Amino acid sequence: MSAMHWLWLGATALMLLSLAVLLPPLLAEAPSPASDPDEALRRLYQAQLTELKLERSGGRLSETDHAQAVEELQRRLLRELDRPRASVAWRQSPWLRRGSALLLAVLLPVAAFALYLQVGDPKAAAQLAQEQPDAHGDGAGDTQVQAMVDGLARRLEEQPRNLPGWVMLARSYETLELFDAAAQAYRQALQEARRSAMDEEVQARLWADLADALASAQGGDLDGEAGTAIAQALQLQPSQPKALALAGSAAVRHGQLDEAGKHWRALLAQLEPGSDMALRVQDDLLKLETLASEDSSSITAKTAAASKSSLSGELRWAASKANPSELSRLARAQVFVVARADGHPRPVAVLRLPATALPTHFTLGPENLLDPAVSLSSFPELRLQARLSLDGQAMPRAGDIYSQSLSVTPGSSNLLLELNPAF
Repeated sequence: MSAMHWLWLGATALMLLSLAVLLPPLLAEAPSPASDPDEALRRLYQAQLTELKLERSGGRLSETDHAQAVEELQRRLLRELDRPRASVAWRQSPWLRRGSALLLAVLLPVAAFALYLQVGDPKAAAQLAQEQPDAHGDGAGDTQVQAMVDGLARRLEEQPRNLPGWVMLARSYETLELFDAAAQAYRQALQEARRSAMDEEVQARLWADLADALASAQGGDLDGEAGTAIAQALQLQPSQPKALALAGSAAVRHGQLDEAGKHWRALLAQLEPGSDMALRVQDDLLKLETLASEDSSSITAKTAAASKSSLSGELRWAASKANPSELSRLARAQVFVVARADGHPRPVAVLRLPATALPTHFTLGPENLLDPAVSLSSFPELRLQARLSLDGQAMPRAGDIYSQSLSVTPGSSNLLLELNPAF
């Protein structure tokens, strides 16, 4: 039984325990009243009247005092008998008590479920399910979480002006690594933020989140729409932390080291000194300083060597499948671009991309090497091929779909790999 099942069982047990405490008093039979209140007053009057007679007989009260006391006692009795009494019919009615118990038994679960729908966190549920090992390998947990997220998406179609809901949906998609869907949800959130005139800080954060999702969907590429989103975030809020981090990374990819240092120093100024994030940014700034201090000849030599240590090109669907009609089958699919060499027992380099990112530009470089001690330039010729795994498995399986195999030399660019999935 998964942790999600235990979660729901625990919630149900707590609800039943609450009802077990609250319902018995309402369902218990109410005791009948011991006696009539008016009859009790009359007995008290008779007792006091008898006491007055004894007082008069004993000579402790005169005839006049006795008559006044009796008259006063009668007046008090009449006032008490005439006083309106609060009805206790509701305490005695069994149907009213049972109706209250039934109403409580229905309202408590409904209120609990409504509260969860209002303030619950599907992203946390998705993370919880992903942390559990899939003993049967059938993806049942992922299917359950996907159904919850799909339910949130349907609810937002009916409530398109729910800004927190769109943000929650986007982050849920990111947890499931559905980055294209996450980007679309962030676009909806931005549209609602602009419509409701949210402050610039909120809009800048949404632009930065959109850029991050787009980059993840494109295998780390920060150009194109992702670059535009970064620029929009910094235009609204020049100190936006995530936008500064992404802008620095984009500048490094384009060789703009001074620009990268400017962005990362602005980010470092906002971070808590000594925190993990601050230490990482400091390390990146040190690397930039090291690169900037190298002379031009050294940089040129490294650039030439790096150009022979990478392969780049375009990865796309075959022309007949440029727009696959059944994109739902690609929700978990992954594409692996693999470079092999004759005489080498294992792949030299592997790049993993979500299938939903296609078409896209790819680059195999030093960061994709399986053995850092062996570079792409170590081999005179390489074989390059893409493999589509519909279930996202790294190990090849029956049913995987392969592109054509290319014989290339290290440093080759403008390569083209096409996949033709048979939907």
